[in-house]
Amino acid sequence: MLFFDILSLFQTYESFKDKDSSLSSSKIFRYSDLLQVIDKYKDICSIVPIGLSIEKRKIFKIKWGIGEIKILIWSQMHGNETTGTKSMFDIFHFFLIEKNCDLVKFFFKNLTILFIPMLNPDGSEIFQRRNAVNIDLNRDAIRLQSPEIQILFQEIEKNKPNILFNLHDQRSIYNVGYKKFNPAILSFLSPSVSMEKDIYSISRKKSMGIINFMVKELDKILPEIGAIGRFSDELYPTATGDRLQKLGYPCVLIESGNYPKDFKKKIIRKYSVFSILAGIYFISYKGYKGENLEKDYKSYFSIPENKNILLDKIYRKVQIHKNQNEFLIDIGLMNFEKFDLMKKNISVFTKIVDIGDLSNFFTYEEFIVTGSKFYGEKGINVPEIGSLENFKIF
Repeated sequence: MLFFDILSLFQTYESFKDKDSSLSSSKIFRYSDLLQVIDKYKDICSIVPIGLSIEKRKIFKIKWGIGEIKILIWSQMHGNETTGTKSMFDIFHFFLIEKNCDLVKFFFKNLTILFIPMLNPDGSEIFQRRNAVNIDLNRDAIRLQSPEIQILFQEIEKNKPNILFNLHDQRSIYNVGYKKFNPAILSFLSPSVSMEKDIYSISRKKSMGIINFMVKELDKILPEIGAIGRFSDELYPTATGDRLQKLGYPCVLIESGNYPKDFKKKIIRKYSVFSILAGIYFISYKGYKGENLEKDYKSYFSIPENKNILLDKIYRKVQIHKNQNEFLIDIGLMNFEKFDLMKKNISVFTKIVDIGDLSNFFTYEEFIVTGSKFYGEKGINVPEIGSLENFKIF
């Protein structure tokens, strides 16, 4: 057995990550960036166009390895979710500069990795979740109207991969557990195949077993703040992962989460890299030894579920007045991003999303202002849901 030392690899990450500026300067990763980055891997990978988006941008497939076990990975089916794409290029850079490393040679011999790095190039170009006609590709798995999702399903049908990896980014609202501030650094999901909670197909059991191993490995390198979560397994029949898992393809969904002050998700990208490396090691080793991926699938349910109880900012115990009545409230805010098409950058604005008793919510930034008063714009002294953070408290 070839030993997978995740801690040692984690400590050397800076030496092998892809330092191309387009991968690190912003959360944005556009189609033009992709064309620049993939060129450096043409000597170790097969890179071929496999179809066109609605706006006629090429969708590429990158192929690496010669093994019998096929893993198909795709990212940026939501154009503004870029962490998975960047993580995969870190992995290919590791394969490039460490091609004589025993682990890389083991992967190359046992795996064939097929990677679609930008399934939604039109959305990616304008940092938009949906495609050019505003269809969410992750809800088009039944009708298959979008050419982009048609391409994905055609590649799966053509290549018959053993395992699928579906890479996403997660909003900052998810905490792991109820007891403390514990943001989800990464979240995993083995998509459901039935409304019945106790029905597990062999494909789902396999993806559960893979995720269980990934989480055990990641536990060795987690920071003091943050944890690994399990995403809700509510069935979404039109979702890509749910549909493919039902069709018999084990699907591992990875959500790249959030870490305090990691606005460009550089830290999260690092953890995403090692989640994927742990997963492909487990698959290559188990496949090589002929053992069952699903052996420990029940342990998947020991991974704590994500809880939607995180806000970006909370002002606690603010005093407001209305009609001579006094109230003591909490004000919860969330950050929102807006892409400037002309400047090609992202601006962030903060809005009020909740008001009242928010004692059950945790937050990245907390201000306990007991008794201080709220002063809004134009003499408005009662906060309103949806208002920008253009107020003062003193």
